[in-house]
This record gives sequence, C-alpha cells and structure tokens, in this order.
Amino acid sequence: MQCSFLQSLCVAAVFVSTLGIGPAFAAEDTLQAEIELLAKPYIDAEMVVGISIGVLKADEETTTHLGHTSSKGKRPDDDTVYEIGSVSKVFTGILIADAVVREKVRLEQSAQELLPENVTMPAGRDRSITILDLATHKSGLPRITNNMPSLKTDNPYADYTSKLAYVFLNGHKLRRSPGEKYEYSNFGMSLVGHLISKNAKLSYDELLRQRIAEPLGMNATGVVMSKSMKQRLATPFSAFGTKTSTWEFADMPGAGGIRSSTKDMLLFARAHLAPPDDEIGRAIELAWKKHTDDDAKGPTMGLGWHFAADGTTRWHNGQTGGYHSMLLIDRESKLAVVLLANTGYLGLDRLATDVMRILNGDEVKPRTFEKSVRVAKKVMERYVGKYELAPMFVFTVSVKDDKLMVGVTNQPTHQVFARSETEWFYKVVNAKLKFQLDDDGKCTSLKLLQNGITQTAKRIK
Repeated sequence: MQCSFLQSLCVAAVFVSTLGIGPAFAAEDTLQAEIELLAKPYIDAEMVVGISIGVLKADEETTTHLGHTSSKGKRPDDDTVYEIGSVSKVFTGILIADAVVREKVRLEQSAQELLPENVTMPAGRDRSITILDLATHKSGLPRITNNMPSLKTDNPYADYTSKLAYVFLNGHKLRRSPGEKYEYSNFGMSLVGHLISKNAKLSYDELLRQRIAEPLGMNATGVVMSKSMKQRLATPFSAFGTKTSTWEFADMPGAGGIRSSTKDMLLFARAHLAPPDDEIGRAIELAWKKHTDDDAKGPTMGLGWHFAADGTTRWHNGQTGGYHSMLLIDRESKLAVVLLANTGYLGLDRLATDVMRILNGDEVKPRTFEKSVRVAKKVMERYVGKYELAPMFVFTVSVKDDKLMVGVTNQPTHQVFARSETEWFYKVVNAKLKFQLDDDGKCTSLKLLQNGITQTAKRIK
C-alpha cells in the first residue's frame, strides 16, 4: 500500500480510462474464452503466478482461473483465498455507512469524538477532521505515518498498533485544512475503520463478519483466517518466482487487511448490483452514493469507492506485497469484474479494465509483453555491486539462483530481465537499466530509463 520508485506496493487510485477499440474476437468465442485469451499473456510472460477473474453480466456469472496457487501448485479456483489489499477500503466504507444507517455515527461528525480522551486529532484552521473526510481521503492526514516500526520489511503493518497511531496523532500537524484537497491516505482509512469498530466495541474483523460477511453469505472473507481459509490461501509472490510474506495487521486493518475469494467477491458484487432491502442493503446504497463535489479538489468518491470516468462505474484496486486485486461494478449496465492474483503486479489493473471493456461489447486486443533473453551467470556477476544515484538512492545488484536482482534503498528487491547482455528491464514497472562497461569489461555505472528520463548511477562498490 506504499508507493515506491518501483510502484510494487502501490494501491493508490488509478482511474479507469475512456474505453477504446481493438481487433475483434471470433464471434463463436465464449465469454470465458475471451477472458482467458486476455489473461493468458500475463501467465505466459511470467508476470503473474496465478489469476482468478469473476464477472457478472446481468444474471450470467463466469469465473476464469489461470496459473498456479504456488510455484508448483494447483490451478486456482472459485474458493482460492487471496489478500485483497486496498479493496478493503470499500468494506470499510460500508461499515461506516452501516454505522450511519443505524445512527451510531454521523458522516459530518468530528472524528475526535470517537478517540480516547488522551488523544488529540490534528485540526485545520476552520474545522476538525470528520468521518466523511477520512472516508473520502480529504482529511489532510498523510498516506502513511512516520512511526511504522516495520515499514522497510516485507510485512510493514504487522506491528503498527492503534497505540502508535495515537502517538502519531498527538504529535502531528496538518499541512492543509480538512476538506481542502484529496490525498490518498492508507492511514486515514485504517484509522476510521478502527474508530468505527472501537465505537461498536468489536474488533474490525468481528464487525466486518457481523455486518457484511455473514449477511451476504461470504464465508471466506475476513482479516483473521479460519483453518479452511489458510488451507486455501494462494502463496504470495512479489514478482514471478519470488515468494514473499503475507501482510498481517495489528488492530488497524481497515485500509488493506481483508482476505477473500472469487466466490465471495462475486457475492459482494452481486449485492451492489441489486442491494437487499435490509440494513446491509441500505449501507451499500449509502456508500455507493456520491459524497464529494465535482470540482478540482480530487476524484469523485463514494464512501471508499472511486467513480470511473464514465460517471457510473464504481471501482477500487488493491495491492499488498504478494497479491493484487481490482473490483469494478457498473450498476446501470448490470456488470461487475473481480480480479484476484497472487502476485504484486500493478499492471493487472489493465487486465481488469480490459475484461470490463469486453463486457461492454468493445473489441480488445490481448496484451503483449517484451520477451527476455538468457545471459550467462558470469556476465551477470560483472554487475554485482552498489550504484549511487543520490545519497539515499542506491541500487544494489546481486545474482541469486541465476537471476539478476536489483534493490533500491528502502524498497523491495526485484528481478530484472535481459534484453541484451547490458540492457535489462523490470516486469513490475515500466523501467529499464543499462549497464555501462569500460574497455576492460568492468561495469562502472548503470543508467535508469523511466518515464522518458535517463539518470546515471555511479558504481560505488
């Protein structure tokens, strides 16, 4: 949930673009075959280990699964469990709405009123932070706090407790007034989820199960996994072939701590296409509504939901260290797409939106990926070392299991792939590296090519 140079943990909002047209599929292809044709290149190019896609089209439900649940595991199925990352924020939005429907809180209520007496919420010049501010990323609170003990590890939220959050709040000053500007905040959503559950005298997981999962029949959705969920959990990978840790959460999981399955997420999506006439249905409706003004202060939002460019589709994506997810729901067209994967690859958002495009009748061309070439280990070993782009931005190059691995200061290490002996590219982000050799064949520097900019890092070790 933390944006980095490589974007590998980024679950910030990325907006669904205007739909385009590509070459047509054969008319006799089934919907499942069309989806598989779109998804297969991600598996074949080793971008992703396993993918599950579920779609709703009016009364028709289709699921497609490719790849594996682990390096040599079975193919995923409807019951395979994944971390859904920041899609958890949609659930938190509904829990807020549910509390409003039951008159436990008010959207315009100051969040300060839900905090312990010894904790002071930062305030703006004109007003305090409201629950609505937190739910729509307009609180003025930062994306993450500066007191996360395990931020630089593979499990960054495991020991970030509400007590640490209270310490941060007591010492923090806002850079801008609440409501002034949109700024995506994992911390803000974690905090409001904690406050809503604390107000209900339940843990977040207990509240989630009581108010959403059980009413909707979602038996494999929660923060704390049952024995059955653990057995069906797909192995997490930070990149193809690179296993990583699951993300655990202390007592503030509302921004990204939920696990679920394709089956459950389709139940969740179906409840949004036709909300039931009960408390959960009324909460879904309130969270679905627009809760921000159409102005330049940020994207249009519901409670947790983002609005797509078409003005009707609601969506959210999510990514932890080893999983990616995306959920899109268009109530007017009676369409929904659920994508879950056990690889932390942000590029899967395009696949989810491409699936939504074919549901809308568009013709979509499957994505192609650059192929890599094999390079001898002795050649890769020339590049092993440290390269400084800036004092706090150092590339560390190593060889592991015949793979060239590159890490950046305070960021994850990822495999890079060879275009030639000296030119390499990432699969987790659109960035390339070019190693510079002297006349003796010694590597003296590397060039980073990203976003049309070339920067040179000198070898320091």
